[in-house]
Amino acid sequence: MRLYPVKAIRLHCLWCMYDSSNEVKLCPTKDCPLYPLRFGRRKLGYSALKAIRKRCIDCKGGSKAEVRKCEFKDCSLYEFRMGHNPALKGKRGKGGNISQLRHVKS
Repeated sequence: MRLYPVKAIRLHCLWCMYDSSNEVKLCPTKDCPLYPLRFGRRKLGYSALKAIRKRCIDCKGGSKAEVRKCEFKDCSLYEFRMGHNPALKGKRGKGGNISQLRHVKS
């Protein structure tokens, strides 16, 4: 199963709230970077990858170096912890211009 960033956020929020959808809905931690995306749906104005990166930095006490060395590979946010989606590696040109992909013919 391929995991998308917003789905990884949903799984993390469920884990944090002991697998209770109702507790995720009632989450009191409004300052969490994942809070606006906790339902596993995109929200206008919020980047799931940036939110994951912020949460991972927070988890590691503010250390970006510790995020890189994270050993919690079973965390749903793990593969996105660096602020990138590994499923898109090599699919975008330098600068992430997706419009270049539309002009490529197979």
